[in-house]
Amino acid sequence: MIDKTKKFWTGSSAADIDEYLRLYSELDELDVHPVICHSCGKDVFALKLHGDEGVIRVTCAECGTQKILLDGEELWHEVRTKNVKCKLCGCNHYNIRIGFHRRENGDVKWVYSGERCVQCEVLSSYADWPVNYGPTAEMEKNI
Repeated sequence: MIDKTKKFWTGSSAADIDEYLRLYSELDELDVHPVICHSCGKDVFALKLHGDEGVIRVTCAECGTQKILLDGEELWHEVRTKNVKCKLCGCNHYNIRIGFHRRENGDVKWVYSGERCVQCEVLSSYADWPVNYGPTAEMEKNI
């Protein structure tokens, strides 16, 4: 459940990111997917990104596996990314979800990242960007 009584909203579980992203984006129909480590199945990550270019890399806190999400692989070495730390407590471990706003044909029109700090439970969205191509099925599989 989201607690909206503080300066920064908090969520008691990773599932609260779904509601947070729908409120943040003002899109009830936002299609939200969890980021899960493909090596160990855990859902806590360090996050490195370039929000304007839509480049996100996650590093699993459990096993150290790294993955560049969505379609950021080709831009990864061309942009200057930053490590993300919680704006409240400074922790760098998050539950992460990706939300897709879709066009009428089903392709992705806009991407939203949603994060929940695992230490203080603050909810955030450090990046969102438009997708100006289609089809987007391959990008969507890369979570």
